[in-house]
Amino acid sequence: MTNASPLRIAVVGFGKLGLLHAGIANGLPGSKLVAVCDNSSTTMNVLKSQMQGVETYSDYKTMIAKGGIDAVFIATPTGSHAPIAVDFVNAGIAVFIEKPLAPNTEQALPLMEALERTPVTNMVGYMGRYIDTFAKAKALIDSGALGGLQMLRTSMYVAQLFTKGKGWRYEQKESGGGVLITQNGHVIDKLLWMFGDLEYVTGQTNTLYSSTVEDYAHAYFAFKSGLTGFMDASWSARHFRTPTISIHVQGEHGTLDVNDDDVRLHLEKAHGDLPADWSIWRGPDLYQGVPFDIGGPQYTRQAIDFLEAVRTGTTVETDVKSGFKTQSVVDAIYRSAQQNGAPQFFAEQ
Repeated sequence: MTNASPLRIAVVGFGKLGLLHAGIANGLPGSKLVAVCDNSSTTMNVLKSQMQGVETYSDYKTMIAKGGIDAVFIATPTGSHAPIAVDFVNAGIAVFIEKPLAPNTEQALPLMEALERTPVTNMVGYMGRYIDTFAKAKALIDSGALGGLQMLRTSMYVAQLFTKGKGWRYEQKESGGGVLITQNGHVIDKLLWMFGDLEYVTGQTNTLYSSTVEDYAHAYFAFKSGLTGFMDASWSARHFRTPTISIHVQGEHGTLDVNDDDVRLHLEKAHGDLPADWSIWRGPDLYQGVPFDIGGPQYTRQAIDFLEAVRTGTTVETDVKSGFKTQSVVDAIYRSAQQNGAPQFFAEQ
């Protein structure tokens, strides 16, 4: 591969997210979709008839053996993420893994070890960091405008599940859990990104409709910085048509609220160009253009970062090591819930 050659992209798992990643990678300049793997013969036959020059496979190991791939997007059920990624890493192929990284940290360890042996470019799909409002909130926190951070509250609600769920997402062995590890993994990733490492966490989970996974979860966070606060999450919350994430943080000099739609900062005293009053940024005001939009600009920005890192042999913020840290917090909340809310402490990270 040379800088002038387009990156040859493969996708394993051609469901909704696999299709999204394939479309973005194939549409961006400098990359080309060359191979797709899925265990649905119907899906592969349709793809073969519609897209000339794209090889189709039912077995990703055959895809690896055939060669001619620079990077792969893995969008299969969670339980298969790490084993598939290990085989691509061992072949020296860059990997993008849809979140969550694995059902638990134990299953992710072989991938961490494989990357130690063969350090290819890697990324986990926590695309929430690429949403304009959350990126702005992160910059405001980093500016120090709030002073010492004191208190946090955050939530994630969506009206998704009001009967027994069907499919692998609702089977603990395949998914790793329910709302906490799936949608709410985005919240935990954002909190670690914005506020740093944790000292300890406590958690509680419960079910409303599911039999083997949780439908809502609560956690209390104590960060090494001294910031403390709680999280509430449910995929069985009525009146939330799409996943709705909100974060509120109070500091010595003011408060900050952020969600997908806007950022609201109130300061008791001016800080640089920020006045001692309300400052509000709405999503459209913060919008940064992308070459094209499939599913939201955050997915395109994420792919651009990953593909550029593949070209240059560099790293990204949301790499497997970062995803493993998020997974460690998820695991700790589950352990705490099993121990009736007992604190779970973290070693130096």
